[in-house]
Amino acid sequence: MEKLFKHNGIGLQPFVDEDGQDTNFAYTDKLLALNVLIEFYTAVTDDTEENYEEETVVSAITYTENRSYSFALFHSTNVIGPLVLYRIVADAIHFLEQSGKATLLEDLEEISTGGTTSDVMENETDRKRVYDSDVWKFTSVLDLIKERR
Repeated sequence: MEKLFKHNGIGLQPFVDEDGQDTNFAYTDKLLALNVLIEFYTAVTDDTEENYEEETVVSAITYTENRSYSFALFHSTNVIGPLVLYRIVADAIHFLEQSGKATLLEDLEEISTGGTTSDVMENETDRKRVYDSDVWKFTSVLDLIKERR
């Protein structure tokens, strides 16, 4: 799948998150300048014989000095093939590259099915934990991207 993204000018960074989930992050120079990454993965959520379930998820993530954001762009309880998945990611990137910092959050809301922020947690300790985890994931991916370049 990396060849498909690269051929179309989109970087692809594999990543294993804190829970051991294999994820991918798509990026362009413009998205990096906006401090946005597109995260996507396909995973088995239940591998029991009677309840086998899979899902495909695409989201856009970003953060500010005191709040992290995750916007759900696509979710399916089926595995989505590479071309369709690419098209979802590429269309999101194309739209977001037209954004500016002033309109970014509004534009992310426009193309998402919902979003969450680190400040949804009622407890300040939990809010900080979620924010720190989100920022760690984001900056860890950025470090891997920098190493690649």
